[in-house]
Amino acid sequence: MNMDRKIKNFKLETIHNNIDVYNRQGRLEFRSGDNALQSVINLANPHQLELKNLEHLMAVLLFIPVPERILMLGTAAGSLLHFLKHHYPRSNITAVDIDAALIEQLLRKKILPPAESGLRYVYDDAAHFISNSDQSYDLILVDIFNGSRSPAWLIEKESINNLYRLLTRRGALAYNLLINSEHDFKRFYRNLRLVFNGQTLCLPVQGFENTIAFGIHTAGPVHDMSKNIRRANSLSEKLGIDLMRVLSMIYNTNPSGHGVI
Repeated sequence: MNMDRKIKNFKLETIHNNIDVYNRQGRLEFRSGDNALQSVINLANPHQLELKNLEHLMAVLLFIPVPERILMLGTAAGSLLHFLKHHYPRSNITAVDIDAALIEQLLRKKILPPAESGLRYVYDDAAHFISNSDQSYDLILVDIFNGSRSPAWLIEKESINNLYRLLTRRGALAYNLLINSEHDFKRFYRNLRLVFNGQTLCLPVQGFENTIAFGIHTAGPVHDMSKNIRRANSLSEKLGIDLMRVLSMIYNTNPSGHGVI
């Protein structure tokens, strides 16, 4: 999908969002009212991930087979959507966002990819959607923020259970989180490990406040670092992400031998 590189600065105002969009030499920056950077789109290569937190988030692909059904909670400016549609064109993607007005504006400006075969947009509150859905997914990506923080309901055990219920046995859940309180994060991660029977990983994003957390539905084969390295090398070439660097961070920040690694 080729975007117009001459898009000028503009504002997006809805009931849920107030966003300023700036064209910085062919990169669209989406900033909230407090000037916090929310998303970036490379107009020449929209499938190229411009933010490190999203590269870290997609490291979940190291630990699962190619996902056939993907659920995205939160669309932002569509960087992940472009990435997934480009690299996994045969996957079916459901993108859920409460802000219908924002999505419609981004679709009209051709910043988001259009709804078509393999991609559908659902305008709904994410908590309501995951509580009532009867579908199953191989990959669930959670990229929801209330202002510049993750909403409180998202990190409660009930929500973790609801998301786990929606996963196939081959699937995984990946969170992009901003949690103020260390106590709240520890409680969230303890519950995540309980729900996923210890099959979890977490890692900070250097230079960002974000923390990435993964839950893998079913335990894989015996831990094999050399296999993970080979897979990281292969996927790095396919996806255009330095997954070796992210894998190194995963090993440095997670205990080996009693979890995913």
